[in-house]
Amino acid sequence: MRFTRMTAGFASAVVCAASLVAASPAQGSAQASAKAAPVSPASKLDSTVLSTYAQGGTANVWVRMAAKADLSGAKKIKDRTARGRTVMNDLKSEADRSQSPVQKVLKAAGLTGRTYWATNAIYVPGLPESVARKIAAMQGVAEIRQSRTFQLPKPMPSKATAHSAANELPWGLTDIKADQVWSQTGRRGEGVVVASVDSGVQYDHPALVRQYRGNNGDGTFTNDYNWFDPAGICKEVAPCDNNEHGTHTMGTMVGDDGKGTQVGVAPGAKWIAAKGCETSGCSDTSLLASLQWMLAPTDHDNQNPDPAKRPDIVNNSWGSQPSNDPMFEDVQLAWAAAGIMGVWANGNDGPNCETSGAPGSRTVNYSVGAYGSDHKIASFSSRGPGQDGEVKPNLSAPGVAVRSSVPGGKYAELDGTSMATPHVAGAVALLWSARPEYQRDLAKTRELLNISAIDTPDTQCGGTPANNNVYGEGRLDALALVTMGTAGLGTLSGTVTDATTKQPMAGATVHAEGPMDRTFTTGADGKFTFRVSAGDYKLTTTAFGFQTGTATVTLSKDGSLTQNVSLTPAQRVNVTGKVTDGSGKGGGLPAKIVANDGDGHTWTTTASDDGAYTLPLVPNLSYKLTFTSTAPGYDPATREIKLGEAAQTLDVGLTVRLACDAKGYQVKRDGSVEAFGTGRLPKGWKVTNVDPRIPHYSYQPGWVFNDPGKRGNHTGGSGTFAVVDSLHTGAGHVQDTYLTSPSYNLSKRTKATIEFSNDLKPAINSTTSADVSLDGGRTWTNVWTAKGFPGATGPATQVIPIPQANGKSDVRYRLHYRGQLSGWWAVDDAFAGDRTCVVANS
Repeated sequence: MRFTRMTAGFASAVVCAASLVAASPAQGSAQASAKAAPVSPASKLDSTVLSTYAQGGTANVWVRMAAKADLSGAKKIKDRTARGRTVMNDLKSEADRSQSPVQKVLKAAGLTGRTYWATNAIYVPGLPESVARKIAAMQGVAEIRQSRTFQLPKPMPSKATAHSAANELPWGLTDIKADQVWSQTGRRGEGVVVASVDSGVQYDHPALVRQYRGNNGDGTFTNDYNWFDPAGICKEVAPCDNNEHGTHTMGTMVGDDGKGTQVGVAPGAKWIAAKGCETSGCSDTSLLASLQWMLAPTDHDNQNPDPAKRPDIVNNSWGSQPSNDPMFEDVQLAWAAAGIMGVWANGNDGPNCETSGAPGSRTVNYSVGAYGSDHKIASFSSRGPGQDGEVKPNLSAPGVAVRSSVPGGKYAELDGTSMATPHVAGAVALLWSARPEYQRDLAKTRELLNISAIDTPDTQCGGTPANNNVYGEGRLDALALVTMGTAGLGTLSGTVTDATTKQPMAGATVHAEGPMDRTFTTGADGKFTFRVSAGDYKLTTTAFGFQTGTATVTLSKDGSLTQNVSLTPAQRVNVTGKVTDGSGKGGGLPAKIVANDGDGHTWTTTASDDGAYTLPLVPNLSYKLTFTSTAPGYDPATREIKLGEAAQTLDVGLTVRLACDAKGYQVKRDGSVEAFGTGRLPKGWKVTNVDPRIPHYSYQPGWVFNDPGKRGNHTGGSGTFAVVDSLHTGAGHVQDTYLTSPSYNLSKRTKATIEFSNDLKPAINSTTSADVSLDGGRTWTNVWTAKGFPGATGPATQVIPIPQANGKSDVRYRLHYRGQLSGWWAVDDAFAGDRTCVVANS
């Protein structure tokens, strides 16, 4: 149970405690008569219970039933009292039916089980192992888990500097504009009852006594149906708080002493409370009893439950350490069926991602993160995502240096998502007070909270700028919430298209300005959708290179409106020219031309067969143009231009690429060729095998010339060839081998190149490269390394320009292979000298 910025021990404990009675909707059918899949009796006893029994004695356990009441029809009941009573009766009826066989077994054993109808479970103190195993074997029993109680640390005071004086409104109230709601609507939560499951409340605190529903107004108090202390901790039958946390959270919801000290968001609302945590800890029995009591409050003897007296909103400033476990989820679903709005703290385990705690992390619950007066997320505020990737928290509220009431009639500033959560509970009270039609409509209330929140981008834990796992939907805005609830919601949508092409436009920005300001960027389909407050809106649509589009629309309450937008291209300036062969043959070339302004905008056109092109561009920008021939064999070219408001001409000649495979061209070589035609190491060449010195491995002869693996010449050459055949050598041998050429005098060369035909069968653990030396082999520079796997086998030609060798008199090159049982590399017709690409027959 995370109450403030406190030690993790208790929070961790409550994860375990809560799991004793956790129930996911997926664990049982919504129909009361549904049967669970067969489960072995032994597997129904959790490991903690078995460990307790192994030590002898008895165990305090929960017996959880599999059956679930069908509450789906409750939300259709308009009468508040009838709706609450239906939920209670259906839950109790199913609990009575399904628990009866277990109760009979317990009675026969002389034991008493305490029924909990909200979660369909029985608490049994002192259950012997023999009886536990008998119950586990019964049909309809889902599991048996041990009960636990855990320590409750004291809340920690805020370390932040005080933000407001005693006679001022706390900063959080003005930040969410609660005071503006009071002044503009005249409503401060009247007609709404809020509650808390917490450490209790000092009921006679000056800021809280007037709002206590049990206050009769004549100096007397009626605590029946207004206060629940399941463990009997308070000395009097009246609300108390031995921890200060519950008094603080209640103060943030409704606190106002009537004499100028206001700390509550909705001081006109009434409050009731249940003490879910005892003196030194929180037991799962007290927690669950408190959650159940909210569905149907009872008198001080916990008798005569009355759903009509249930609260409208329940604040839950507690939760587990990071977890998506379904803590008491069946009770939370029952709250929703009865129309009770539960609000949950998201946890204090930030700043890391995936630190949201249950129950807040669950999809069915609405959770709250915390931020400070600087509108920055609190470092401790837990981040999502939550269950199944759900964005968590749902939104954020003031949670740093929050001044509120504490026991002893005093006030204090505390930190925590615990402090943020009652701001949201109070804001819902303001909404339901000003617009009663939203009471018990949880779906619309959550939607209003989401849409009215102030977008606060922070995608470090995922999500979008408008809805992320740090702030959720954004920061709480109570005034926007109530204003939007008054005006109602509507849906405004449409599609942005190019007026010329009639095609949808991606990347267009649509801004809606009116009762709410919202911005949407279209995707590939050009569509936009706003779910906003009803009213008059001005739509402004912009897209780079297009004229701005505007429209005025009126969106009705609960209505839908489609407003399509067609944008006209802005003024264009033509860049024209011709793409030609620039390597000697001349003539035009068909090509693709792409212009990029460096800001993510591109324009594309094509040059005709004669190379002519026209590219309309936005004026007064700089562009990088890329010209790519659609006829094979040419390297692309880039040009940069600065375009003003006048047309420009840009002609580009493309050169034939190194492979010299363009139509009408042939290779011209002037140099030395080694054909490896003798079947042995040629004169002047050298093979160097490197011993890798790896234990239990030895190198084998590397480059050879007699085709030991019988591969055949697939290099594109003929006859014998040079090869290093790692695959033929066999496992257990590493080959690290160089084939080094003789010295070549390239002092008169201007197009120095090495070239060879090859057949390469590489492997993931082999390397293949070529190096060049300009100083007779003293130093070497890598000029080529084979890339990719598995690569391509021959015949293939590798051409490697070595311009650094132009004019040098002592040039050597070497071919390097290293591998182990990893393919082969065959080389033939190795050339060194000038290599050019010339027009055929010239």
